[in-house]
Amino acid sequence: MADNAVLSQREIDALINAEIGNAEAEAAAAAPSARKETGRRVKIYDFRHPEKLSKEQLRGLQIIQQGVAGSLAASFSARLRSPVESRLSALERGIYEEYVAQIGTQAIVVIIDMNPLTGYAVAAFGMDVAFAIIDRLLGGKGKRHNRSLDRDLTDIETALIRHIGMDIARSLVEPWQRVSDLQPDVTELAVGPQVMHVIPPNEFVITAWYEIRFAEQAGGVSLCFPLTVLEQILPKLTGQSLFENRPSRPHAETARVQQDQLLPMTVPIRAILGKAVVAATDIAHLRPGDVMVLDHTVEEPLRMLVGNCERYAGAPGTRGKRLALQVSGVVDDDGWVKPFEEAGQ
Repeated sequence: MADNAVLSQREIDALINAEIGNAEAEAAAAAPSARKETGRRVKIYDFRHPEKLSKEQLRGLQIIQQGVAGSLAASFSARLRSPVESRLSALERGIYEEYVAQIGTQAIVVIIDMNPLTGYAVAAFGMDVAFAIIDRLLGGKGKRHNRSLDRDLTDIETALIRHIGMDIARSLVEPWQRVSDLQPDVTELAVGPQVMHVIPPNEFVITAWYEIRFAEQAGGVSLCFPLTVLEQILPKLTGQSLFENRPSRPHAETARVQQDQLLPMTVPIRAILGKAVVAATDIAHLRPGDVMVLDHTVEEPLRMLVGNCERYAGAPGTRGKRLALQVSGVVDDDGWVKPFEEAGQ
């Protein structure tokens, strides 16, 4: 090799891998003596995943992405007219090409322009999530389809999925206000990694993985942020400035969000007559006319469940030819029933 020769990226990666292998072997052999002499454990350093962000900055980013999880739930709930749960399941560091390999070829990929920051983020979600949402938007129950797509998306499917991508992009706005006034926009959308060239393969990235649940279905959504974007907000990712700059939503905006996103939703309401613990043998011998004693007295108001939460209480009755419940009070956080006057409603 000439003195002025430059190593290719493949040669550099091979050299690093070889050195890491040697380092791991040497560390494993030296670990017992090192612990014996110093009492400390030997820590292996992975040169492929160097520490780019401090623990405090990672914690700040985690706080922001947890806020994104709540925004995703609100946006999807409004879009689907059905309750949606979302939580941040993991925040991982790595290399972009590893992220591309993780999401595979059967995923919907959305490229998000992080304006006014310079650079792009990548969102991805599985085909099962995409078609469950499409099924719901087209009037179905959100049935999950475990299948691969061996065709191009139709115009209708593309339009609906673009709306989903825009919901994901808009979910960044409020949580990221703590560090930047984002105006994100979806620039590209496709199936598979063919549009993922916006980030170099060896770029260091932080990936947020979210678990989404709706209509008894579960799936995943991921958001991948390259270091070139995160570097622009690193000074603001410290805990103190993060909490000092926490945005306070004006009352008028809060009312608008409730009007636009929450009020159009439909939620199931159930009245619980009571509960009973019965032996399996008794259930097996139940006959018409048998009486089952519940844990609810006649004088007690019935509890009303909004979704899966006890929220109201009232007296049973009829209205026309239908059963009805006359609401008389509110169930507080401790499970006690308070009349509307005491609850301030």
